[in-house]
Amino acid sequence: MYEGMVDEVTGLYTYNAAMKNYLHQYKFMQDVALSQVFAEQLRHVFNQTEGIIVPIPMHPEKKRIRTFAQVDELLKSAGIPFQHLLTKIATSEQGKKSRKERLEASTLFEVIGKVEAKTYILFDDIYTTGATIHQAGKALKDLGATKVEAITLIKG
Repeated sequence: MYEGMVDEVTGLYTYNAAMKNYLHQYKFMQDVALSQVFAEQLRHVFNQTEGIIVPIPMHPEKKRIRTFAQVDELLKSAGIPFQHLLTKIATSEQGKKSRKERLEASTLFEVIGKVEAKTYILFDDIYTTGATIHQAGKALKDLGATKVEAITLIKG
């Protein structure tokens, strides 16, 4: 349904037991200091790109519960400038859905900033089915983005 809305996806690391433990400690145990772990690698990869960096947002309710936006913190720790152009309007957790449910999900995002005919680089912590990234890409392309790429810390 949304497949193909992102022109290129780069995953820096593969999902494995060590990454599962990292994500759990970072996101769910609220160990914000772990945002520093991959700062150098993120700086390196983003310095090789050209485009406006857009983090995949959390739903405001989930952010309130978790106390921080993990994707934003990864970028901040690496000193990477970014723009919030999307807001998440769906509250359900993608990680708790089946692949089929994720791919059939209704719209997850709303654009809250100005989108121009430029390249945008989405950033998220993990890419599993691609539904989140491709929906975000569609939202940007529908409003005029020329190209949408994505970088994720982990690719499942």
